[in-house]
Amino acid sequence: MKTPAKPLSRTRKTTLDRIDLSILEAMSGNGRITYQALSECVGLSPRPCLERVKRLEQKGVIRGYTALIEPAALGHDIIALAGISMRDPSTAVRQRLERALCAHSAVIELQVVNGEYDYIARIVAPTLAAYESLTDAFLADPSFGIGRIHTTFVLKTLKSFDGYPVPDSRE
Repeated sequence: MKTPAKPLSRTRKTTLDRIDLSILEAMSGNGRITYQALSECVGLSPRPCLERVKRLEQKGVIRGYTALIEPAALGHDIIALAGISMRDPSTAVRQRLERALCAHSAVIELQVVNGEYDYIARIVAPTLAAYESLTDAFLADPSFGIGRIHTTFVLKTLKSFDGYPVPDSRE
């Protein structure tokens, strides 16, 4: 089961020292690392290492833990990047759409963006017909205020998102 992510505000920057960065680097490569092995990697005894990890979790730097799963193994043969443009950008309509998109299990990532689209969503589906049915349902509901959905289908993934880069702790 996926640990719920605690969002970190983009405006809040946490000060991280060399040891914090070393912990993040080690854990981003292996989230199942034991505290004993982690403490050996970062040059700290296990108890202070555990306390640092807990502090990073409490501050929202470590948002959660998850397994990286191959989408096709779960029947997600279609991966789409959907640019969503609003017809009605009022606050109430946006909030309604955001709640609906975030609650839908096929929407695995959702970003508010600027430019041509209001949102970019990464959506998975077992078939093109299932994807079309999902987007048609969102478009057909006037309470969501969607003007259009522009879809780009992923043909092949050359590099998957496996986490954010951790700055070098030696700098």
